[in-house]
Amino acid sequence: MRSYLEFTVDLKPFDAVSRILSHPDYKEELAFQDYKVASGKDEDAKAVAILVFEKYFFRNNSTATLTVTVSDFEGDTTVKCISTGNGDGVFDIGWWAGKSFIKPLRKILDPYILEMKQEP
Repeated sequence: MRSYLEFTVDLKPFDAVSRILSHPDYKEELAFQDYKVASGKDEDAKAVAILVFEKYFFRNNSTATLTVTVSDFEGDTTVKCISTGNGDGVFDIGWWAGKSFIKPLRKILDPYILEMKQEP
């Protein structure tokens, strides 16, 4: 089962990533991070960050991943979150594990959200 969330924020990518990683749960669950800045002047340089988190959910005995991309290539900073691998069994029942993995991230950045593009 997949959960997807996309929104724009009034932060630079590095600031958004710093706020996400300041949350203790996300800091512990971080499996991978990468941050690249494209060429350009400091204030005009475009950036992209990729974060991958991994979390075990006891309620459905599965390990879910949350992949987050943060970039400002299209103007405003866009945050895209997709949680996968949280379903179990033939019917891929996730018991809302994916949504509960994404929810705290949205709360962290909620004061800076400009536009919701897609909600789970």
